[in-house]
Amino acid sequence: MPENSINESASGAGKGGVIQAFGQEAHVLVSSQETGDTFCVLRISASPGNVTPAHVHRETDETFLIESGAVEVNRGGEVLRGQTGDVIYLPKGIPHAPRVVGNEKLTVVVVCVPGGFDRFFAACGEEFKKGEPELPVVVKLAGEYGIEFVSIPPN
Repeated sequence: MPENSINESASGAGKGGVIQAFGQEAHVLVSSQETGDTFCVLRISASPGNVTPAHVHRETDETFLIESGAVEVNRGGEVLRGQTGDVIYLPKGIPHAPRVVGNEKLTVVVVCVPGGFDRFFAACGEEFKKGEPELPVVVKLAGEYGIEFVSIPPN
């Protein structure tokens, strides 16, 4: 793979680049551009207690490969728990809300099929550089990438 094949966006999200948004840090391991939007791979880290708001990907399947820490994911009302070495599959069309549990930082490798999630996270990173973005800004960005924030019925 050529050294320059990864998209170096304005956010520095290419090879070795770090994106910070939602209290999380993401490293793009394989960009959507590299794969012709077939998939992308990110390594995301978050501190204990970090919660990603409930959302649904309309076109993207996500798979979490947990490298360290523990996570609880409300997936459409079903609570899934994972820890180091576990894999959690989040199919498109099903709302989910991950939450870091325990006292250890969570690090997950996230595989998204098809690609595009790296671009969404980079766009959000640009907004977070300006300070905490207003909710309508994040909702608009999410919509541009086929992501919708929703509520999940309790289990």
